[in-house]
Amino acid sequence: MQTSSTKKLYIPKYPKLIIDTLKKAGFDAYIVGGCVRDELIGKKPSDYDITTNAKPVDIKKIFKKTIDTGIKHGTVSVIFYDNGKPRVYEVTTYRVDGEYDDARHPKNVVFVDDLKEDLRRRDFTINAMAYNDDKGLVDEFDGRGDLTKKIVRAVGNPYDRFGEDALRILRAVRFAAKLGFDIESETKKAIPFFAKNLSLISKERIQVELTKILTSDNPMYIRLAYDLGLAKYICDGFDRIKLGHVEKNLPVYLAYAALLYNMESDFAYNFLKDLKLDNVTIDRVVALISAKAYYKRILKLSKHQDLTIKYNGLDALIKESIDYLKYDLIYDFIYLLRMNGENLKVITFYEEKVRFFAGRKIPIFIKDLKINGNDLIEIGFIGEEIGAALKNLQKIVHNNYKLNDKKLLQDIAKKAYNIYKSI
Repeated sequence: MQTSSTKKLYIPKYPKLIIDTLKKAGFDAYIVGGCVRDELIGKKPSDYDITTNAKPVDIKKIFKKTIDTGIKHGTVSVIFYDNGKPRVYEVTTYRVDGEYDDARHPKNVVFVDDLKEDLRRRDFTINAMAYNDDKGLVDEFDGRGDLTKKIVRAVGNPYDRFGEDALRILRAVRFAAKLGFDIESETKKAIPFFAKNLSLISKERIQVELTKILTSDNPMYIRLAYDLGLAKYICDGFDRIKLGHVEKNLPVYLAYAALLYNMESDFAYNFLKDLKLDNVTIDRVVALISAKAYYKRILKLSKHQDLTIKYNGLDALIKESIDYLKYDLIYDFIYLLRMNGENLKVITFYEEKVRFFAGRKIPIFIKDLKINGNDLIEIGFIGEEIGAALKNLQKIVHNNYKLNDKKLLQDIAKKAYNIYKSI
């Protein structure tokens, strides 16, 4: 087994405890994969996985609290409690994979005693390194060299790796985006041959990889999906997207809104549904995409308005957009407009207005009105008439917030009611 000298890597308390406990029981154990990669490049790992020659049955005997996370494939989760909070770490037995029959999962695995054989089955060299304090860095496939070269390279023959698991072709893009690396030439050359196999992968798994690309340090690496011929196999409509501009490290909903900025809201809804995004994310994205209609109207009217005037005809329209998006999303919407290069003068004006209305607590929402449904019932409104009347009063107040007075609104509502009933 090839080991190399390297600076001592940090292993947190509980992963170190797992390694030390397995060692005392007569087994080898290492942190492995992404945590080793991230430690070597100075990034804080999001989690720590452990690999060992101990069999699952041994792991379950050695540790008090375990879960059979993926025991068929050799993975047992070990649980510790830190001030009452569970800390969960996956511990996996060295293994080699059997034949793959669905372009994703091996039919079976065989447990082995050789760490090198376990590392050989992994996707990319930068993810195929292991470390413990006794042996140092185990780097059989020059992952550390590829970190220095800033490339994503398949372990061994890329055609074999991608033929085993089609999701790896999207993961190649994801790791390139995460790290700002290039995909090594032979690895990149193999990717288009397996693009069709993405259609065999569950949309949930594809969505996870796509989301990680879009929320990474380099989200516009998503263009590689088009360059490498993956787009039409990712999900329905992906190949038809006119890409918006996505900035780095955005919240998930804002990243997808930016990606779909140039598309219609119906397309965005169907696209995100096909990708199996959660309903909260879908609703936010669709709202942000739909709100472009307000911006277009504001942009059109701004050509005929003096934007330096404190109050002008755009106020009511801007208030409508706030009512639609709420303050939760309105600032995200303004950021989305900036991100995609819309008219800076108009966006600045728009944002100043929003902040002015928020700071002065200008009435925007129906709940801000000094009149409510019960007041309208007393006047005589019933059923759906009540909601319609409140919306009309809201529009009146949007045009002149000084009319937000209970008596004034009651008088306006009474006049409207009498006219309505006389028709």
